[in-house]
Amino acid sequence: MSGNMGITFRAMINSISDGIYICDYEGYCIAHNDAFLRITGIPMDVTGRHVSTLLDDHLISDSVTIEVINSRQRVSKVISYPSGCEALVTGNPSFDEEGNLINVVCEVRDLSELSTLKNELKCSKQLNKQYREILINYGPTMINASRKITARDPKMQNILDALPRIGDSDATVLIYGESGVGKGLIASLLHEHSGRSANGKFIKVDCSAIPPSLIESELFGYEGGAFTGARREGKVGLLDHANHGTAFLDEIGELPLLLQVKLLSVLQDHKIQRVGGTTPLTMDIRFVCATNRDLEKMVEEGTFRKDLFYRLNVIPIAIPPLRERKEDIFMLTLSFLDKFCQKYQRSLSFISEAMDCLYEYSWPGNVRELENVVERLVVLNQTGIIEKADLPEKIRRANQVIVLQHTDFSSRKDRKIIPLKAAVAATERQSIERALRQNVQLGPAAQALSIDISTLLRKCKKLGIMRGSASAKMR
Repeated sequence: MSGNMGITFRAMINSISDGIYICDYEGYCIAHNDAFLRITGIPMDVTGRHVSTLLDDHLISDSVTIEVINSRQRVSKVISYPSGCEALVTGNPSFDEEGNLINVVCEVRDLSELSTLKNELKCSKQLNKQYREILINYGPTMINASRKITARDPKMQNILDALPRIGDSDATVLIYGESGVGKGLIASLLHEHSGRSANGKFIKVDCSAIPPSLIESELFGYEGGAFTGARREGKVGLLDHANHGTAFLDEIGELPLLLQVKLLSVLQDHKIQRVGGTTPLTMDIRFVCATNRDLEKMVEEGTFRKDLFYRLNVIPIAIPPLRERKEDIFMLTLSFLDKFCQKYQRSLSFISEAMDCLYEYSWPGNVRELENVVERLVVLNQTGIIEKADLPEKIRRANQVIVLQHTDFSSRKDRKIIPLKAAVAATERQSIERALRQNVQLGPAAQALSIDISTLLRKCKKLGIMRGSASAKMR
């Protein structure tokens, strides 16, 4: 084979990731691709050599080619190579029109990476089994048969322990916390723990989502013809629906000052007056409010009424952000994983490296962000294992810390800083390349590094190290 056709053929077989080894009808190698040498670890070009010489030189443990020549049938075997890996070798005979054997084409598939994936899956499943055993022994605090909050953090446990007592009262509650920490869930659980859950509704009002021009009529309702565009029959307000129940006013800090006055009147007199109305209506409403703002500072600035603040702040509940209760990340992640695996009928596991990244991330979006991330991972995953590479980039970078490289302290220049992960990867690459230069075969190289061959293969792939090129540097 020569000329452009030969170049095209070599390019074609070199584009195949599996090893390709082609012999003539007598067993002499007429072609092979680069992947064959990479997978097998055979340190030389074997073109023109008879397959029996590879056996004599202990470069292969068995020969599929010889069996195909003798049997004239397709043969598959697992064969060990100098690289230390095992490969599934499948030999296919080719015949001419008269039935004469022309050549044997062998496909060599590396089983080491498959074995590594199986081991990782096994370890991942075992790790998740251990996770769930922890959940059973130290599991989530059950608040209600239909709702639960997962918590190991002592601050959250104190809140959860107090919820039944707070819920059983009619005292006004003000819940503090960043966006996404679960203020709405706490508010709904307070309602469920109260006697109001049997007779009244839980009505949520997002004060930041209603335009200031409409919030009064939405909250208190209006009489017919109260303003242009109003219904002739009028409209009841959201607080009407909360009668005998609980009104949850989320983002109470966004309530305009004029509405703060009316809300204060409702808290004091237990009566509401509709827009355009003249007759106050008696209401039995328990108020739970929430905010992510500093209301005391707003009081000082004059943007929130002082008297309303003290009316609302009877029982304050401060929910810590997720970054301040790291113990809960682990249990919340598994809780969400179970939830979404059931929803999407999937079966997935986290490997420990991915879980470490979730633990180190600061979670500015708190529990809501964690829940969204887990749902995305469940929906997009195709392997059954959630690895670090599957995580969003900002989370993967979470456990990178600044490392100060050694410099002359007499210099006024700023020291160079690099991420710890990058420094570790660079050191790992140097060690692996040095071991591969000093050892032609993967077995001794892995032994020198005190790791097994499958781990070495995985690290070479991860770091982009070409074993053939590393060996060539030695020669």
